[in-house]
Amino acid sequence: MKNRMNHFTRTAVLLSLALIFQIGFNQFAQPAVGPLVNMTLIIATLIVGPLSAILIGVLTPLVAFLLGIMPLLPIVPFIMIGNAIFVFSFYLVSNKRSFIFEGIGVVVAALLKTAFLAFSVRYLVTSFVAKVPPKLVAALSIPQLYTALIGGFLAIIIGRYLIKAMKLENK
Repeated sequence: MKNRMNHFTRTAVLLSLALIFQIGFNQFAQPAVGPLVNMTLIIATLIVGPLSAILIGVLTPLVAFLLGIMPLLPIVPFIMIGNAIFVFSFYLVSNKRSFIFEGIGVVVAALLKTAFLAFSVRYLVTSFVAKVPPKLVAALSIPQLYTALIGGFLAIIIGRYLIKAMKLENK
């Protein structure tokens, strides 16, 4: 029971952290918020596992829409899926828990997330929205690669220290 409560508490703290970054740093926009949220997703993957990290990655775009940060509802599910792809692909590649595999995992995850979001915003979202704003198309393309890479590499550096500090077993 105690382990479940620790897991739940850690997930809640990481979700809160992602939301604080998303809401509190909103005026700095994607260059600051993107890496911080992506960092939180990878740290969550390392500390509480991929399912909790995916839950965080699903809730953050929903909250962004509810607070008016993300203007178009039809894009929200694609961002949710992009976050899930980011987390799950990182988890699959980095499962060996070595710094090299984690680095490769970040690169693979960032490329997959970027490819999915860029394709989705250009070709799939248009099924729901007649004209997607060009700024949104741009934001969900190459900048996603940069924010995912920066956030991911920050996460594997910080995550190692957090795991040591929390005396977690590497799973």
